[in-house]
Amino acid sequence: MVTPLVQRVALSVGLTAAPREDRLHTSPTPYMGGVAILLTACLATPFVGRWEAEAAVIMAGALLLGLVGLLDDMRHLRPAPRLLAEVGAAGLAAAAGAKVNLFGDPLDFVVTIVWLVVVTNAFNLVDNMDGAAAGIATVTATALMIAASLAGQVLVGGLAAVLAGSCLAFLVFNWHPARIFLGDAGALPVGYLLAVIALKLRFQVPHPASIVAVVLLTAPALFDTALVVISRVQRRVPIYVGGVDHTSHRLLRLGLSTRAVAGWIALVTALCVSLGLAVGRGVLEPAPVMVPVAILGIGMLLGLLRLPATASIMIEPRDSTAKPH
Repeated sequence: MVTPLVQRVALSVGLTAAPREDRLHTSPTPYMGGVAILLTACLATPFVGRWEAEAAVIMAGALLLGLVGLLDDMRHLRPAPRLLAEVGAAGLAAAAGAKVNLFGDPLDFVVTIVWLVVVTNAFNLVDNMDGAAAGIATVTATALMIAASLAGQVLVGGLAAVLAGSCLAFLVFNWHPARIFLGDAGALPVGYLLAVIALKLRFQVPHPASIVAVVLLTAPALFDTALVVISRVQRRVPIYVGGVDHTSHRLLRLGLSTRAVAGWIALVTALCVSLGLAVGRGVLEPAPVMVPVAILGIGMLLGLLRLPATASIMIEPRDSTAKPH
């Protein structure tokens, strides 16, 4: 019920994504889908079992990013204010116990901030097509919920369940042809929450294996970010500007439909998070998993880099594809 309400508000105030050269949709489509997700999550989270101060701190970081993202959707902020907000939110998460444990403080704190900022922006980048980001978020959050439940982490599992439910409800309206877009107000906090929850998980395996598990849980967004960064560095194009050079856009150029691409991305995400869960639970050893995954990932990366990054894309009838980053 929240998403249709937010959709009407966005239309009434004119907060819409207009068609333009670096976007694929053909008619003005409202932003603020992320506001619906955040409102739903904030209303539901206090009912999670063992609601604690750390959950409030984590949600405060998400709200900060949601506010900054909304301002960016409305006024197109420069990268510096966004980065400052991302670092601030990451600092709140670290204070709430979502930390990397590799080298000891203060280096672990720095690595934590970098990791959270990278994953947050990686998810923001993958928000480039109907159903892509919301599908990845729904599948990943569901996997995080299962992992936390199996480990007896009630609070972490509850947060993941709230996020999974919120993203699934939004996906109904964001599936092609999308009636509303996630926007930075949603992509930033959702990516942040996924990264934080992944760090809060406590796997009963040696630490190197738990790192592999966390990487696998966030692999699809990290893959797309690597593809975009390498492609734009090669073409000497700024990384932070919009473009149609993401994984989804290259697959569209192969002739796949928008729904097919979103479905394949969700399927690959399900495979990656399943492997992550298996490694985190000790069912699979990390090396036999990561070696073939890395080889396959590099092969896919090289293959996609050979596809045109700027060629035109055939727009499907009633297409409403979300803004590329």
